[in-house]
Amino acid sequence: MKPTEILDRAKAPDGASLVLSRRDGEYLLALDGQTLMASRQRGSEQVLARRAASALAGRASPRVLVGGLGFGYTLRAALDALPAGARLVLCELFAFLLEAHRGEVGNLAGRPLEDPRVEAVNADVATLLGGPERFDAILLDVDNGPWAFTMPANEKLYSPAGLARISRSLAPGGLLAVWSAEPSPEFEKRLRKAGFRVKSERVEARSGAPGGRHTLFFATPSRPPLGT
Repeated sequence: MKPTEILDRAKAPDGASLVLSRRDGEYLLALDGQTLMASRQRGSEQVLARRAASALAGRASPRVLVGGLGFGYTLRAALDALPAGARLVLCELFAFLLEAHRGEVGNLAGRPLEDPRVEAVNADVATLLGGPERFDAILLDVDNGPWAFTMPANEKLYSPAGLARISRSLAPGGLLAVWSAEPSPEFEKRLRKAGFRVKSERVEARSGAPGGRHTLFFATPSRPPLGT
């Protein structure tokens, strides 16, 4: 086995160590020695984006928020499936990942940050929710899904209050799409209690290849959110 090459390091807000590395042609992002993502596992992220784009068919200029950059596969699949008039806001908490995409990591997904339809924002995606801006779709590939692994603060994003903020940030007929490493019946119940219609789907982590399965949640508000 070829040795692992460390490309960059960063600290999460809680002090945990994030390491971007490359081994035998595969890129890895690890938190305190535990792998968060691997560049060869991209099938589920692509399905998330394609399903969301399909739900927006007929909208000439959809506004889409993508929370979490990773290796860029969610963003690239969204760009490939959405119309030329689409506008996407990519929100990534870790500046070192945005910087990595300006280098060799950007080649993995065809350099999606260079697409003129994309506005990249270095911030917690929660800061873009609950304000006056409305999105036709919100795609969240944050942490390992609706529980905190990288950052305890991510729990707030998927809490009842966080889901209310998301609902207020969706345009009429808008869609929330959430990537998760595992199923979560409890999260589905929380979504319904927050006024969403929801369905979940288990998909291959790597399209057409062994490598486990991930869970995707697709939710649309079934009633006007509180505060509107």
